[in-house]
Amino acid sequence: MSTAGSACNIRHCPSAASLPSCPLAYDVVVNRPLGDETPPVVLQAADNIGGYSLRISPTTVDKLGVKLYDKVSAVVAELVANSYDADAEKVEIDLPLGTSLATKNKETGDIEEPNPAWEIVVTDDGHGMTPEEARRFYLEVGRDRRLHEDQGARSRAKERAVMGRKGIGKLAPFGVCRVIEVISSGGEEAEQGFCTSHFLLEYDRIMAAGEPDADLEFSNKVPLQTGDLDGTYQPTSGTTIKLKSFLNKRVPVFDTFKRQLERRFALTTEEDFEIKVHDTRGQHEDFEVEAFKVPIEESTRIDLSARPVQLEDGRELPVAGEIGMATEAYKNEEMAGVRIYARGKIIATTRDFEQPAGYTGEYTTRSYLVGEVHADWLDDDEGEDLVRTDRQDILWSSELGEALRDWGADLIKEVGANSRDPRRNKTQAAFLKKSQIELKAKERFDDPAVISTAVDLGKQIGRFAAEDELEDESYVTDLCEVILSVAPHRALMAAFHEFSSAVLGKDVKLETLADIFGKTHVAEVASYGQIAHERVRAISELKEAIEDGESKEDRLQEILAKAPYLIDPAWSAITRNQWLKTFKESFEAEWKKETGEEVVLSIEYENKKPDFILAFVGGTLHIVEIKAPGHKFGNDDFDRLARYVRAFRKFQAKHSQLLDRFPDGWQIDLVADEVNITNDDKREAFESFKERDEVKPISWTVFLARAREAHEEFLNARDQAQAHGN
Repeated sequence: MSTAGSACNIRHCPSAASLPSCPLAYDVVVNRPLGDETPPVVLQAADNIGGYSLRISPTTVDKLGVKLYDKVSAVVAELVANSYDADAEKVEIDLPLGTSLATKNKETGDIEEPNPAWEIVVTDDGHGMTPEEARRFYLEVGRDRRLHEDQGARSRAKERAVMGRKGIGKLAPFGVCRVIEVISSGGEEAEQGFCTSHFLLEYDRIMAAGEPDADLEFSNKVPLQTGDLDGTYQPTSGTTIKLKSFLNKRVPVFDTFKRQLERRFALTTEEDFEIKVHDTRGQHEDFEVEAFKVPIEESTRIDLSARPVQLEDGRELPVAGEIGMATEAYKNEEMAGVRIYARGKIIATTRDFEQPAGYTGEYTTRSYLVGEVHADWLDDDEGEDLVRTDRQDILWSSELGEALRDWGADLIKEVGANSRDPRRNKTQAAFLKKSQIELKAKERFDDPAVISTAVDLGKQIGRFAAEDELEDESYVTDLCEVILSVAPHRALMAAFHEFSSAVLGKDVKLETLADIFGKTHVAEVASYGQIAHERVRAISELKEAIEDGESKEDRLQEILAKAPYLIDPAWSAITRNQWLKTFKESFEAEWKKETGEEVVLSIEYENKKPDFILAFVGGTLHIVEIKAPGHKFGNDDFDRLARYVRAFRKFQAKHSQLLDRFPDGWQIDLVADEVNITNDDKREAFESFKERDEVKPISWTVFLARAREAHEEFLNARDQAQAHGN
């Protein structure tokens, strides 16, 4: 594997028998990955025969290991990819599924291993590495192995297009552990077997080496610990990587780990490459890693083999795979989006091919678009390196990236068009099943026509319901209630339509008129039911806001602005008329002109905080000012109120014709729990406002009690329904 796989294609490798320790001593200055601004990595083979040492920038280890790889599955995938590059046919993974490898002490921050015996072991039967090859190729980070004269872009024996390129996969385990043990046997088979290299990479030892100085020289040489098997011979070639001394990481449970690992490789049955996983905790039987598939709605499936990516110069880049809409919404992160592969390994995942937000069908695309794209040209040997270092995305801003993005945009439109009817039919069926709309309609209505209308509405609305919210019981219930409220009115309109047709065509039967009157009654009852439901909800919300003791004025203003009938039960929607709007706009404009300040009068709920809420009830213009529950209306509050009283008086004198539309005048309803005006002059003025009916104070307790009393029948009906479980 180049942990193993970085092994070379040396044509005349020294015989392991004649050189059992494969001596080779030299220094190497390593190339940096594209875009990596960390100092160059310097590795040095040991001067002593059979030993290993390493000089490397701790910053590089941190950036290329710890920062890029933080999932166990991602680390294991890197090791498996190296096995593939080393011509392995079988890879075995031993690890404890569903296990916390270590925990962090909350008080000290120290890592505590609950079971120090836990290991993650990846073993393969590839060509392995001799000690010489380990020094020359494995202990070299950041070099493009595909361009190396002794390695190249193809594996040594099987001529596989290698997955590795940057040579940094060996650092990936440092994202989850602190010790990497490498045992690898390779080279030409001797009489004794295959010569073995055995050494440990220890994070703490490497990091203690320090950073390079200005001349890129390291002050400390870091010898690597040599293992007992180093220089010995083993009967078979291959590599074993053992990960130990873990960070605060967890191995996912069986299903999750299997999905995470499978989606990283585009495995086919034709390849002689097998991956087996063994749970060392014994909770699951051994399993093989298989091809990762997400079920696609057949009517939306597009075969990509005949859809090459077009470049501006006329060239066509081959693509394989498929794309379409999933048969169900994503149940886990691994299912989401389109997986992009190159050389059999994932290099990116996209849900929208980098399309800007706001395109038609965006929600459905991001929730259901799935598939796999195979495009080896994105990881071409001699072309620009388009794959991000952690192999989780590509450079979309490149020429090929932009071509893929445009190609994907056209596919999204096509898949979206193909999926529209199947998706809506599926949503409709789900809504009808979950809502039980027909059963509820039969329980509420006796008229078959109204029941039929409710079911028809359920079918129509169900097609456009938000599928991801159909699991939310309250969402389905609310949608169902809307349908049952509208159904009688729609049935009534249908009856009138039939009636008008009958009048034009023939004599009208008495039964037709009776049917219309019956539907009229049903519609009227439904309207009253909806009004009752809304008012009971508003009273409950107001009660909760008053009693929680922490409600701000903003929340109370919002409740009253949305439900002005709480101010006076005589209010009705029809009174929210143009004259009220005219008064609002005129007063706001005049106030700003005279004071330079803004005042907000609210007729209905708005996003900005209002100073007053307006309601026109009967012949009176109610101007409502509220204070939070428990607030004492004091001297400063009075000064503000007095300014508005004088302003309303002045406005009335100046615009008498406008105020004539409110024959019973105007009144400021002051909702506050206590009035505590300590200044004698101000208290006297406040009393005069009350005597002139310009200000009417009321406490929240009385306000709520008055609203409950006015809607007593509605509340009693609600309580009875709850008692019967409705």
